[in-house]
Amino acid sequence: MNKIVKLNKKGRALLFIKPLEIPRHILQAQALARRTPVSHLFKEKISNRATNLFSGYKGEESMNFQLQFLPEDDFFIFHYIRLPDQYGHFQLDYLLLTRCFHLIMEVKNIYDHMNFDEMGQAYRTRNGEVELFGNPIEQVKLQHRRYLNWLRKFGFPPVPIKKIVVYSRDDTYLRNIANDKAVSDIVMHRDKALPKMEAFMKKYQTPLFSEHELMELSYRLLEEHVPEEDGGMETWNMDYDDLVKGVFCSECGEVPMRWKGGKWRCLACGCTSTTAHRPALADYALLVGEYINNRQAREFLQVDSIHTAKRLIQQENFDQFGNTSGRKYKIDVNKLLIR
Repeated sequence: MNKIVKLNKKGRALLFIKPLEIPRHILQAQALARRTPVSHLFKEKISNRATNLFSGYKGEESMNFQLQFLPEDDFFIFHYIRLPDQYGHFQLDYLLLTRCFHLIMEVKNIYDHMNFDEMGQAYRTRNGEVELFGNPIEQVKLQHRRYLNWLRKFGFPPVPIKKIVVYSRDDTYLRNIANDKAVSDIVMHRDKALPKMEAFMKKYQTPLFSEHELMELSYRLLEEHVPEEDGGMETWNMDYDDLVKGVFCSECGEVPMRWKGGKWRCLACGCTSTTAHRPALADYALLVGEYINNRQAREFLQVDSIHTAKRLIQQENFDQFGNTSGRKYKIDVNKLLIR
């Protein structure tokens, strides 16, 4: 099982069974936004979607600070779990498991203010206009119901399933206009999340899962997880020829940089780099395919030399398949993005 042990502020162990990382569909959306030409009909929509998806991830990332204060050995933590059921798939931003209860955490990263009215509507007002959002309480209630059915499907013991909606920005103004108890109980700022979890721990102290069952459930969750795919170019009626080719300058964003004298050089700002091709190769893998040959690399990176393209690819130590002119390389996106 892909588990990662992290230490909280007291030096105690927290078990991140599925640790925080940017989901692939968000990386795909960002890559497409970078590679969509300014002249494209859907450029603004593609860029806005990538921005909104990444904003949601940043909200989830901010919760890691709160989670590190949880007591040792009590929680198995999963970030971004997407599970199949008879209706399709349902996604949980965070799922926290204990032997006594499970917790679903839906995270929202919305600035300004959020109103909850007597009609069950969630909205904010900007420049005199009302902007409606899906009701996060109903959203997390549905997640609760589907997760409960999922547990029953695999024969796991019944357990209290708690749920909270956390707004991750400190400057979000939450208003419970209808004075609805459900809103007060479920919706909160991130600084209220930890006290809420501690209250659950005090209330639910009877173990309903054995250690073995909790580990079995963790394995099952990882096996059943189905990452979302962005849909990429097909969603926006694009093909490979529409994509902006070349290496982007990390300083000014201009494209393409030119390979000269063993370095990438930006013709706009003069910046140089020896690794600027790595994000470009990652974009290729995310949008086009995880296998690339020399000809494809030359075209996408905008280099003329067969030998230059070969050196740039081989220095990344990708897995290779085939010989001579038929050789392909399997691009490891994670390796490229963590450097």
